[in-house]
Amino acid sequence: MALVSAVVLVHRSPVDWIQRNHDHLPVGHCIAHAWRSSEPLLHRLAGQSEAAIAYRSGWSGSTAGDRYLNGHTYYGIKLDVGSGTGGPLFFTQYSFMGFDPQGIRDRYTNYFDNNRNLALIDLAYCEANPGHFQGYGADDWGLTASDDQLGYLAHSPDPTADDGTITPTGALSSFPYTPEASMAALKFFYRELGDRLWGVYGPHDAFNLSRNWFSPVYMGLDQAPIVVMVENYRSGLVWKLFMSNPEIQPMLDKIGFVPDKDTSHAEKSLAVPSDPPR
Repeated sequence: MALVSAVVLVHRSPVDWIQRNHDHLPVGHCIAHAWRSSEPLLHRLAGQSEAAIAYRSGWSGSTAGDRYLNGHTYYGIKLDVGSGTGGPLFFTQYSFMGFDPQGIRDRYTNYFDNNRNLALIDLAYCEANPGHFQGYGADDWGLTASDDQLGYLAHSPDPTADDGTITPTGALSSFPYTPEASMAALKFFYRELGDRLWGVYGPHDAFNLSRNWFSPVYMGLDQAPIVVMVENYRSGLVWKLFMSNPEIQPMLDKIGFVPDKDTSHAEKSLAVPSDPPR
């Protein structure tokens, strides 16, 4: 029923209307929305973020140009698209829980590669640990939006957006892209942090070892990507189900996705580690 409702919603959406911005930009520039019906459409869904799935749905071919491209290298890792050093890791997760980025690319990048590089930059940043936070390293990484002692904050691999808070969903939902590093994080979270982090519903939302703080909450927003992306890593099940919908191939064709000749990255990353946690 939920899938049927989602398909109906997509087909009934007033595409031209939501692509109109109230700053004299033409239709098709990007999708915009407002929090209330009485407000102008000033909140743009543009760039490589959790909003990217809106464009995968064929609503718009726009990617807002210079906001979308990156081209810089961080810790020796090139980032084709994305803001700054890549932003919170949920950028690699929400739009790709159903959409399978393997073996295809658009005119900007191969999104499997780009997502993997976002995760690797996050990992490299935590290993470098410019803020000298306790615990950061090859098995303790994952900067993304989560609960924090100061509220709900968007942590990312940038000293201005990092206060020492690690969010398990960051590393664990990156399993398809970084299986060995994600497995190392899982072992650390489970074996070393134990019941300080884990409870009846799995890992609590976040922790900060420098402050000896562990979030008291479980957050479904962060738990869901762990479950989905681990299954995508194991079997590709959710990716296969989503990509089998008849709307997907026309969407790919309209946006300009083409087969990527180099698929070795996906095959290598989706190899199951030989040492699962016990």
